[in-house]
Amino acid sequence: MQPESLVGRQIDDFIIEERIGRGGMSLVYRAQQQSVNRPVALKVITLATVGSEQDEFARRFAREAELAASLEHLHIVPLYAYGIHNEELAYLAMRLLRGGTLTQRMGGQPLPLEQTLTIARQIGSGLSYAHEQGIIHRDLKPGNILFDDHNNAYLADFGLAKVVEGSALTQSNAIVGTPQFMSPEQLRGDAIDFRSDIYSFGVLLYTMLSGSPPFTSTDGNVVSIIYQHLEKTPRPLHEINEKVSPALEGVVMTALAKQPDGRFENVGAFMLALQSALERVLPGFSADDAPSTQQRLLTALQADDAESGDSILAQPLPHERSTITTPRPLWRRPVGWVAAVSVLILLALVWVAFSGRGVPLRRATVLMGESGSAEVYQPSPDEIRLAQGAMGSDGFVAYVTCNTSSEYHATQTREIGDMLRAYGLEYRAYDPDSDKARQIPLIERARLDGAVGMIICPLDPDLLDDALMAIDSADVPLVLMNGDMESYGGVLIAGDEFAMGYAAGEAAGEILVRDREGQGRAIILDFPDLPQIIRRADGLEAGLREAAPDAEVVGRYLGATRDNGRRSVEALLEQGVQFDTIISINDAGAFGAIDALIADGIAPEDVIITSIDAESLARDYIADDYFIRASVDVGRALYSQAASDTIVKLLAGATLPERFLVSPGDVITRESAADAGQAEASE
Repeated sequence: MQPESLVGRQIDDFIIEERIGRGGMSLVYRAQQQSVNRPVALKVITLATVGSEQDEFARRFAREAELAASLEHLHIVPLYAYGIHNEELAYLAMRLLRGGTLTQRMGGQPLPLEQTLTIARQIGSGLSYAHEQGIIHRDLKPGNILFDDHNNAYLADFGLAKVVEGSALTQSNAIVGTPQFMSPEQLRGDAIDFRSDIYSFGVLLYTMLSGSPPFTSTDGNVVSIIYQHLEKTPRPLHEINEKVSPALEGVVMTALAKQPDGRFENVGAFMLALQSALERVLPGFSADDAPSTQQRLLTALQADDAESGDSILAQPLPHERSTITTPRPLWRRPVGWVAAVSVLILLALVWVAFSGRGVPLRRATVLMGESGSAEVYQPSPDEIRLAQGAMGSDGFVAYVTCNTSSEYHATQTREIGDMLRAYGLEYRAYDPDSDKARQIPLIERARLDGAVGMIICPLDPDLLDDALMAIDSADVPLVLMNGDMESYGGVLIAGDEFAMGYAAGEAAGEILVRDREGQGRAIILDFPDLPQIIRRADGLEAGLREAAPDAEVVGRYLGATRDNGRRSVEALLEQGVQFDTIISINDAGAFGAIDALIADGIAPEDVIITSIDAESLARDYIADDYFIRASVDVGRALYSQAASDTIVKLLAGATLPERFLVSPGDVITRESAADAGQAEASE
């Protein structure tokens, strides 16, 4: 039984409702616990993934899950139940937290200092309690920090790392865990104690303050990350985040000492030093008129631990540290240089296998400077089979979207997923929500997650240069939903942006000529970060001036999303700017403009709006003469099909032109929509 097929099924006391996450060896579902009628997060591991060691895994699973279930703390995710189902699946039922993970909350950006302190204090509280129970977490990372609806932080996955690993390497020499957050001794396979978690906590704190871990690799090379943990010093935090003081940087670097003896002795000491450093730079913290740092922290931590009955700092940690002895990996044994290099090569190969990527049968050939029609480059059955083979067991195609807040992009995200699944390919979407800076870490995240092919809707091509170069260097097949940029060894999906904009601008001019003798004051909702959208906006203006030369263009203002359109029009109305026509580069910006107009009491007949995308809501507005009078159908489904077909052919090793051209659709007006409806009714 594969975990992917569990939705709608019952596992013991739990009804599976929806998949909500994925781990290295597990899938996480939202489920309903029948006996007490409560929602839970159910982590499921298929026993087939542990090979011939199922009996030993079951024994260790039960032992470690029982230990994890015994942890009762305000900031540790409670484990409700665990078990083995039909000798096929192991599961853990935990409290369902709906506030997302620290990874999602950060979005690749540093957190404010106040928020960093709050999260660190809460997680430190839970971690210190676990250490008092003799438990080492061993997998501290942003993905294991969860939040509830009230922004309280919880430490998750206690014990699970122990269940699936005996050291940093499994018996098959595949990394288990997250190397970016592991201590040097854990990566070497040495005996570890609580100070290993302190190192990982230091990595976590560095990540919150800088936006990314101290040691990374642009090509996902785990050997490079291990080497950096063992030998390199992180980039100084103050060079990344100017708000990090020397004292705060010193606290983090102490936690990141290569040798355990150079770190804080325990979490309590770490937290005292952290708050002492932060009180010097955070407003509201003053040593002159407030209790001492130690007294404030003691009070806060004791309050956090009220439910457990013990203060974190009530007793010192045992002098005899609980240790877990693991075999020393080959690269730390006294072997020759040639043997060491051989081991590194082997580890690199293991990383490829661990990432779940298949090996394409041949690399695709992209004919630079060539263009072709997307409609005639559909994949053959043989190419589809080759693409499926290139995916491997855990590979997938990633789509890094522009956003999913507009109907156009949300529908396109779904369409591409549906089309790729119809080809038998796994698919995941990554949404930056129109945040161009956030798109960079999402691209890297997709690569680290094991994407074997990538489709990207670039928000800022210049900003993505390094990330796209890394994709090109790694020979990952790439499709870019932008025809006006470098292809980075991939294929561009392009349309005639100027012609598209011209059609919408011309439609607005024709309406002004028909209804207002060609007179009008128009604002253009633009998105100046993207060259192709600027060209579309140029087309809007040119089309308007050609159709209604007496109309005046007041100016261009930020649009593209509903929030941007609303804020821009609100500001113009507050400033008393006079306009009676809005031409938008997309429907989403037009919808925001309408929100602002309605809030200001402006009637639909007083403002003419034309736009691009022809979303269903826009079509409804057009049919009702409600603000929007025309919208250009960009042929979204054709773009989606072109992107899906192209990534399949790239995975299959086909020969393709560098640029695929997609033709725009029709201008949708009230008259054309009525004609289409009559034609459909007659059929």
